[in-house]
Amino acid sequence: MSEPLQSKPLRFSVITVCLNAADTIEETIFSVLNQNYPALEYIIIDGGSTDGTTDIIERHGERAKIVSEPDGGIYDAFNKGLAIASGDMVGIINADDMYAPWTLRTVDEASRRHPEGGVFYGKMARLDRASRKWTVYPLRRHSELLNRMIGHPAVFVRNSVYKKQGFFDDGYKLVGDWDFMLRLYKAGEIFCPIDKVLAAFGDNGASSRPSLLLANENMAIYQKYLPRFAALKKILKTEIKYWLRLGIDALGLYPAYARLRDKRLLSVEKSGLYSDAKAMWEEIIAEASCSR
Repeated sequence: MSEPLQSKPLRFSVITVCLNAADTIEETIFSVLNQNYPALEYIIIDGGSTDGTTDIIERHGERAKIVSEPDGGIYDAFNKGLAIASGDMVGIINADDMYAPWTLRTVDEASRRHPEGGVFYGKMARLDRASRKWTVYPLRRHSELLNRMIGHPAVFVRNSVYKKQGFFDDGYKLVGDWDFMLRLYKAGEIFCPIDKVLAAFGDNGASSRPSLLLANENMAIYQKYLPRFAALKKILKTEIKYWLRLGIDALGLYPAYARLRDKRLLSVEKSGLYSDAKAMWEEIIAEASCSR
């Protein structure tokens, strides 16, 4: 049973990792700093950018802790941020992604209603900057974690959980967040879903594109967390999916595949044309209010 709301807000630590992200990083930074939330620690981990990213993040140095140095990959960068995070609740938002204006307050309210929860997560909007379109998909449930990852930009984890369960395995290059969520799930941490869009993610990340590395790391996850026969079935499916996607891309059929995926496979909830972040969030929240 949920407990009554308390008056004191949680202190959030938000981590952004980046490398040569000059085209998108400031939109991400503004989405964090404009949360209008009273207790926020913002940490930016830059991997040694050379495209002007550091100039952009240094403009916000009074409101963010900045570390700029080479790292061993995205999960090593995550871990650097976690090592200095001092908040009660930690969110990780990458340099191609954005928080909704209401995100921190929404998670704060949910966490105080469910003090037993260790992981809080919500919906995401997929942002295709090339076609200037955004799309909101149904909430991915943690009960399906062995099939697919929940939306990591919309995930918040109590700092106490990191201290208890450890950080990300930086041996992975693309699926360390999925491995970490599965680790928490298997350890019995309580996941609390929030049926509201909390973040928008750009579809230019490495894990959004088919690659042999991604396929191999997915297979490693199945071998780690599934019984042998179930893992073999998943591995076979991954191999087929990888080669099919390569064929789709080679034939120039990805736009048609994307339309099929959105309309039939993933049951899109809503979509719209992207002009700027403010207009997108206004449309998303307006449609959410109308659907209640």
